[in-house]
Amino acid sequence: MEATDDTLDALNEVHGQEKPDDVGLGEWIWGALQGDFNPERSAGQIGFDMVVSLFPIVDTVCDLRDLCANIRQYRKDPSNKVTLFFIATTAVGFFPEIGTVVESALRLVWVYLKPLIKHADDITSTTKLAAAANRACDAALTKITEFLQHNRVAKWTTDGKLPDIYQFVAKTIREAADKMNPAMLGRLLNDKCNDLKALLDKIRPIVPSTIREQIDDLLKFVEAKRQIMCSAIQTIAQPVRTVLKVIAKRLDDKAWQVQTYRTNRGWIAPISESGSARLINAKPPKWVKKQSGNLKFPPENPNDLDIQALIKAHPSHPPLQPWTIETFSSAGAGLRADAIKGPAKLYRIVDPSNEGAGVFWISEAEFKAIKNRDQWRSRFAVKPEWNQNGWVVEYEIKAGESLPVWRGPAASQELKGTDYCLEGGGEQIVFFPGSRDEMVQAMPRINPNTGMPITDHASNVDRRVEFSDLTGELAPTKLRARITDPHIKGPIETGWGATDYTPQEARRILLTVPAAP
Repeated sequence: MEATDDTLDALNEVHGQEKPDDVGLGEWIWGALQGDFNPERSAGQIGFDMVVSLFPIVDTVCDLRDLCANIRQYRKDPSNKVTLFFIATTAVGFFPEIGTVVESALRLVWVYLKPLIKHADDITSTTKLAAAANRACDAALTKITEFLQHNRVAKWTTDGKLPDIYQFVAKTIREAADKMNPAMLGRLLNDKCNDLKALLDKIRPIVPSTIREQIDDLLKFVEAKRQIMCSAIQTIAQPVRTVLKVIAKRLDDKAWQVQTYRTNRGWIAPISESGSARLINAKPPKWVKKQSGNLKFPPENPNDLDIQALIKAHPSHPPLQPWTIETFSSAGAGLRADAIKGPAKLYRIVDPSNEGAGVFWISEAEFKAIKNRDQWRSRFAVKPEWNQNGWVVEYEIKAGESLPVWRGPAASQELKGTDYCLEGGGEQIVFFPGSRDEMVQAMPRINPNTGMPITDHASNVDRRVEFSDLTGELAPTKLRARITDPHIKGPIETGWGATDYTPQEARRILLTVPAAP
């Protein structure tokens, strides 16, 4: 009896009201099957998608309701690719591997995607489709979060010993995308049409004659058109696969972002080069200098013969790339080789996107002389898009140890898109710690033009997590998982704050920028 009551309670939410006494259960189920992808659904109606589908019986009704909604659209215009696309997305939920929790999360995305897909080229254009999928996923995230935090889902997560429900959902969706092929889509839709027929045959004897006529009409249409529909949606497999990859990436990124915020209090996000330039131009911070004439600390020239001779004379020192050499200034003594003997300590300022075991360090004396973030950024010419700071790690050179390093003044850095620069001049130290950090292995970023993973010239997959910075610009970044070098302690908070601007400061600054003519 309790299970029946639960099922009825769930079905009641489809209608937004309790079943009247004079309406039979069969009629009530038929009403549930008349649901639609209404973008203006109430919170209660969306709540149905989130929660009641966790009831096994009602999960089937959810599947069939979505199928009925798309069949009605298909009857109006069988040639409409948009309709075929949404029939295909419905079929994705029929994958046995996906399961109820993941399917329910996908249903929410489809609700928000529906209004964004209006024309055939919204599907055939990978760029448009990926952009729409990102927007829909962002719009659905709040509701998805509510769903994934529901006590029923939490119990299911605990029972299944899942460490992160977001990552589980993302991984399941990505695996479905990788496995999906046209033939599978057609077969799943055909199977679900069989389920629809079985349910309608079951309720047909217990509904009024007027509804029985509607059921017969629907069954007749499905039987006549199911093979055509199953063949037609196979042509939509690639666009659906692209959407699933975008959704999986968005949810995976969300999981890593939440984890990063939880363990790095005060950090907001990386900042993009263009976003940083906008803020600097609107209100120049203390750590920039107006650029006029030559830089105070000009960079070393990697091709300079004296520099090449210096590097050749110290083969046991870390190998230097041209870009590394250019971070040193030719002012004063310039770049020089040294060996730091222990006991000694070196320091490196980091944020969650930086390796603790990076190559740029400063001495203990330099670190203790820094009073705040402004001094650090200015003296060591660290661009905002490189490092938002907030934490420090310590490298210990023990007594009896000797560490070969390169040291010299940090070169001034021009800030692209502005008339400002970072002065530099503080002494930086370059060496390579013994072991690299473990970095987060996020899902591959998706090329919005192809729907395929983004790779570099060496075919390395781009696994950066995609953030939006304080100005709304995209700022993909790597995230540090764990520091592995035993010489390195930390990270610990610097006390300088974890960002150059709070969200409130950034909004206030950008409001002062005159509107473009």
